[in-house]
Amino acid sequence: MLRYLRPADVEKYLIFFNALSEQTIRCRFGYLLASLTESAAKQRTNGNTDGEKALAIFDPDQARIIAIGRCYLDFQTGDSEIALVVSETMRGFGLGRILLNQLVQIARDEKSETISAFIATRNAPVIQLLQSAGFVFQAAIDGDDLRLVLKILPSISTERAMHPSHPTMILNHAP
Repeated sequence: MLRYLRPADVEKYLIFFNALSEQTIRCRFGYLLASLTESAAKQRTNGNTDGEKALAIFDPDQARIIAIGRCYLDFQTGDSEIALVVSETMRGFGLGRILLNQLVQIARDEKSETISAFIATRNAPVIQLLQSAGFVFQAAIDGDDLRLVLKILPSISTERAMHPSHPTMILNHAP
């Protein structure tokens, strides 16, 4: 099930984060976070504001988080930045694409003109995912990270970011 993160998800968020490998944490955050405090987890699960949207894919029982995505919106520049991470045990099932499609749609709905993603150079699967959705390489950042960008034009259909084998998912907005 795909839905926005809520404050009640703090414990599930901590369990998800603590199950990530050091390599995944470095690829997602750009550095190793030894641990995540409950306070930091509360901030990250309460991030559905005008400027930030945080999504999670849960297992069917909603007992655990299996993937997380974020869209940071900058209303002054018209740009958005996205990030996502999928549990190591759940990779290869299209969850990253589902999150990416939803994050791109959020940015479109918010009238973003550009979506950026900063990706570790060693994170080939995410780089390939973004490129398959139309993101293009724009810059290398300090040798370890890449900036990939998707320009959003009003005349381009949302289908560009959608993969034909994965239907668009509707977010569950229920509390």
